[in-house]
Order: sequence, then C-alpha cells, then structure tokens
Amino acid sequence: MPEAIVPEAEFKESLSTADCLNACRRALQLYGEGALHNPPRSEGVTDGVFRLEMPCEWPGHFRSRKIIEEVSDPGSGRLGERLAYIDLEDLKRNTRVRLEADHITDMRTGASGALGLELLANGPLRRIGLVGTGRVARCLARAVDRLLSPDELRVTSRTAQSRTAFKDDMDQELGCSVVAVDSIEACLDGVDAALTAVPTPKPILDWPVVQQLPLLAVIGGDSRTRQLAPEVLHHARVVVDMESQAKKSGEFAHALAEGGYDAINFCRVDSGAIAHIGDAACGRLAPGGAGEPVPRLAYFTGLAALDLFAAVAVYERLGL
Repeated sequence: MPEAIVPEAEFKESLSTADCLNACRRALQLYGEGALHNPPRSEGVTDGVFRLEMPCEWPGHFRSRKIIEEVSDPGSGRLGERLAYIDLEDLKRNTRVRLEADHITDMRTGASGALGLELLANGPLRRIGLVGTGRVARCLARAVDRLLSPDELRVTSRTAQSRTAFKDDMDQELGCSVVAVDSIEACLDGVDAALTAVPTPKPILDWPVVQQLPLLAVIGGDSRTRQLAPEVLHHARVVVDMESQAKKSGEFAHALAEGGYDAINFCRVDSGAIAHIGDAACGRLAPGGAGEPVPRLAYFTGLAALDLFAAVAVYERLGL
C-alpha cells in the first residue's frame, strides 16, 4: 500500500478544538455501541524508553495503530521527549497515511476530559477547576471552554511562572474568565467540576479535598504516575474508559498491588458489569442509590478509538 508521511505542521492549524470534540464524541458513541475493535494497549520500558502501542479498528471503515516512544522523568512533573505517530488505514480505499501524533494526542486528550465532564454532569458547569498548566492542560482548557461554556476556569500548578504564563496565554483564547491561584485547595474550592492532568509519581489529591467536588475528570493512563490517593477511588463513583487498561495505570495498579482493587467504587450498568465511558455516552449508567457518593469521577487512560477518529478528522480535512 502507498504511504504518505504527514508532518504535524501540515495539519496543526486545521484540526480545530470543535473538530476534535465532534470526532471524539462519535468515537465514544461507537465504542459504547460495540462497533469498534479497541483492544487494550501494550506498553513497556526498555533501556529507559517508555513505549506504547495502541491499535483500533472500525471494521469496514478505518484501522489505526498509534506508537509513542518517550523518555521522561515523572519526578520532575514534566513529560520528556517523545516520538509519536499514527498509522491510519482507509479500508474502503485501501490507502494508508502516517501522521505525526503529538498534536493529535494532546487534542483528543483535551476533548476526552471535556466530554467526560459533559457526560457525567447533572447540570450546568459554571465554574471549573484545572490542576496543571502544561500542553495537555491547555488542550483541556480549550475543549472545556468550547464544549461547556463556563463562566470561570480556575487553574493552579507548581510554580507562579507557569500559572502566569497559562493565564496570559489562555486569556487571549478563551471566552471564560481565567483565574490563576496558588494551591489545589483554592483551585477546587466551590467549583462545579474539576480536571487534573499532572504527571506526578505521588498523589496530589486526597479525599478531604476531592469529596467537596460534584465531578472530577482525571487524565491518567501512565503506570508510572499517581494523582489520586487510594481512598478517592474507594469513595467516589468511578467511570473508566477501559477497565483492563485502567488496571495498568498508576492508581489502579497500586490498588491491585495493595489488595484494594475490589474496594474501588466503580460505576456499573444495569447488569452489574463495570461501566466504561462508552456506556455513559450511550446513556447506560445505572443510577446511584440514595447515598450516592460525590464526586462522580471519570478516569481516562487514553483510548485508541479517540486517536483513530481524530486522525480520520485530519485525513478527511486534508483530503488525503
């Protein structure tokens, strides 16, 4: 099959936040309907290089495989250098393209967090807190602003310099007010929902802080990082994107190792099976009981289905 190599510079400006939200919404719906083949990703570390391989197929339409190779230091709180690309096959036209995937990954991650809040919300989200100011956090901010139209986005991170830079940049882009604060407690106090995207090896959110939130979306997925204290998963009502994949993620892997996995308070469907975000997209979450815990918590490990549909949006926009 002929293959084109498409550098990010050729499509970065054309893949809008709205495009990515629409693509990812469709992916979650089809995932929930069982129309996609989205096997668990494979991952491992060799000679200090972390490698992910994430396949997905929409039978009769498209097939994709995303590869990420990354060198990073979780102790620094920052992602390191990485090589990322998506091989996308058009099964109807029998063509294939290879797309650089850093921007696609960041954009679909931002879209997933915003969609997670929308799918689990019980009402308008006027004030939203955001823990983190890196490139993923910026995509989350854009997606939340576009999809949910909050009045205020309150943000925090480790350094005043990062908070100031984020506010200065996002004030120019977003329709909502951006407020930078100097602590997680101040960031989450009184908000209607929150998101966190911090590659930290030790939990930064414990239950006394989280229990005051109606809703929380966590961008996780890395076996080397943990953002949530164990009791958060025991008390909150948890929706994952894929359970088998979540088991390899920091908080869930830790729970397995410590014997606390069975105590995780997973959302379920009416049959009693553990629910995933596709179930939420298709309206299948079983209602909580009278004492339903707060918050509802959406945990994203990174679905290849989202990469597939974001890549298709690029493919179709460029007419490849």
